[in-house]
Amino acid sequence: MLRLIAIAAMFAGLAPAQQEPVVIRDTGPLSSPESLQYPALHPIHIPKPTIVTLSNGLKIYLLEDHELPIVRGSMLVRTGNLFDPKDKRGLATLTGITMRSGGAAGMAGDQLNDTLESMAASVETSIAESTGTVRFHCLKENTDAVLGIMHDVVTAPAFRQDKIDLARLQLKSSISRRNDDAAGIASREIYRLVYGPDTPYGGQEEYATVDAVTRADIVAFYQRYFFPANILMSVYGDFSIPEMQKKLETLFGSWTVTQPKVPAFPKVELKPNPGIFFVEKTDINQTFFQMGELGGEIRDKDYAALSVAADVLGSGFSSRLLREVRTRLGYAYDISADWDADFDHPGMFAISGSTKAQSTTETIDATIQQIDKMRTAEITDQELKTAKDTALNSIVFEFERPSSTLSRLVTYDYFGYPEDFLARYQQAVAEVTKADVLRVAKQHFRPELLTIVAVGNEANFDRPLTTLSRPVKMLDVSIAPEPRSSQ
Repeated sequence: MLRLIAIAAMFAGLAPAQQEPVVIRDTGPLSSPESLQYPALHPIHIPKPTIVTLSNGLKIYLLEDHELPIVRGSMLVRTGNLFDPKDKRGLATLTGITMRSGGAAGMAGDQLNDTLESMAASVETSIAESTGTVRFHCLKENTDAVLGIMHDVVTAPAFRQDKIDLARLQLKSSISRRNDDAAGIASREIYRLVYGPDTPYGGQEEYATVDAVTRADIVAFYQRYFFPANILMSVYGDFSIPEMQKKLETLFGSWTVTQPKVPAFPKVELKPNPGIFFVEKTDINQTFFQMGELGGEIRDKDYAALSVAADVLGSGFSSRLLREVRTRLGYAYDISADWDADFDHPGMFAISGSTKAQSTTETIDATIQQIDKMRTAEITDQELKTAKDTALNSIVFEFERPSSTLSRLVTYDYFGYPEDFLARYQQAVAEVTKADVLRVAKQHFRPELLTIVAVGNEANFDRPLTTLSRPVKMLDVSIAPEPRSSQ
């Protein structure tokens, strides 16, 4: 202990001589945590990036930051697994993996790994539901070399067959393990049931669909979506904007590939799928459950009020679900609610949790009761304040760095949102009233339309799920066997 005190004293002696003293004022005893007073949050400063469009149609956001000798950037490509053919689900995922792992025309993927590792740099590619992404990160001194590698990966990927075979094997391995985790089953199946298992949003890869993807399919998918006018690029870090613009024009300006405009992503079918869907899993002593229904888009006029309503219901330790289902009743350790809107299609109003098997039905029943209460009376002043503060605080901390705010600006552009959307959302949250919360809860929190997925051991349930007065269906999550003549 004496050694620690000596070390502390030594560092204290290094403090500046003119350091201002810390003044602690006694404001009297606190009656409750809610009586704490905090200063207003600083406003979010939206960076002003330089936006240029190269001669080939590639749009680029450039933002300098000289705090660290680092340069990073990304490309958003208008593509996604929503464009997968139904009988070749997995095509976009395999394209995203092998675009990088397969290397470029002049260098194999393993050689790229060694080269990038020697520079402590990275170039990565992936394709998700409605975005393709290419990212790079490097020290300032290696910017030219890493940008060159990124250029080669984006404009001339080799898609070597051995890497396609490896990626296929990895994807099929994930299919074989997808029923190992009970919570994962509930999360996956609620999504499939709410959106429809035969739709682009609810479909999933199977052994047969992954095996059906050929190298020619991957090359064709890449060629259809990876062209300059279909990409938004951003570069952030320690560089000069005029110099970077010149570098990118020299590097990418000769990439003149063109394709017809990419079509819109598929529409979501607005069709409720109410009921309880049960998955029997006898090797667990807990029940994992998900409740959901289709929600809305981030651009919707009531998004701010719905976010606040969902926070009051199930976000944080002061939420109703935590206070009632977890603390008072002691049914669940983990339970939450979220109005998970998406940028370009209806998201999902989702409630997730877990409980011991013996309180499964009571927990689901108690959760539905809390949803009903949100629809019958206004929330309290304190609930409104806490939820709004939570929402506004999360915005500030999520966008405290210019890089994260730049990323959001590019995302807004990608999905067609105005560049001042963040400021509009802040203002909308600040203006939410108790009456707004009650109105949107009545309109959008619809217990009778909930899709409920429960994964557990029914033999240990407190009472049958049928006592909840909802149709109960057994859900088959078995994995179709792998075809014998796989590639």
